[in-house]
Amino acid sequence: MVVACLAEVAQDMGAPIASYIDRLMPLVLKELASSSATNRRNAAFCAGELAKNGGESTLKYYNDILRGLYPLFGESEPDDAVRDNAAGAVARMIMVHPQSIPLNQVLPVFLRALPLKEDHEESMTVYNCVSMLVLSSNPQILSLVPELVNIFAQVLVSPAETSEVKAQVGRAFSHLLSLYGQEMQPLLSNLPPAHANALAAYVPNS
Repeated sequence: MVVACLAEVAQDMGAPIASYIDRLMPLVLKELASSSATNRRNAAFCAGELAKNGGESTLKYYNDILRGLYPLFGESEPDDAVRDNAAGAVARMIMVHPQSIPLNQVLPVFLRALPLKEDHEESMTVYNCVSMLVLSSNPQILSLVPELVNIFAQVLVSPAETSEVKAQVGRAFSHLLSLYGQEMQPLLSNLPPAHANALAAYVPNS
């Protein structure tokens, strides 16, 4: 309950939360390992909000946050909503301080958690992050094109995702096509027809 309140406060306060980071972060990091799925979920969300709004004062905790989040991406984590919130936290960290994240290590783990399964309130944050990296032609994410194509297809056919999220994903897919063109054809050919058709809507007219 306490961590849930902290998460809401961090979200609502914005930048002024920075002066409380050193008092709050140890509690949040501890709760990432809680036996309660609700506590782990709230702690993951809170860690992301603190990283997003805490400015430079959160940077010294980035490695600790990533270490705390890592188990939440594994098979030992039984709760999809916890994993979704861990993905949201990583997305916020990447968007605020991408240079402070070892993307070559983090992105494969992050993408394996996608598409989101339960907490679609995290969708815009997560897919904005993925799209930002793709649209900036980040070399680390461009090494994971097969995974991206599969994720994008699943997002586009999901009834749980908004048109706004799908449009964002569609733009990122179009960018991949502009970079790789015909090289992507084998990937698209291996998709289920419904997934391939959903992606086809974002193929630029030649």
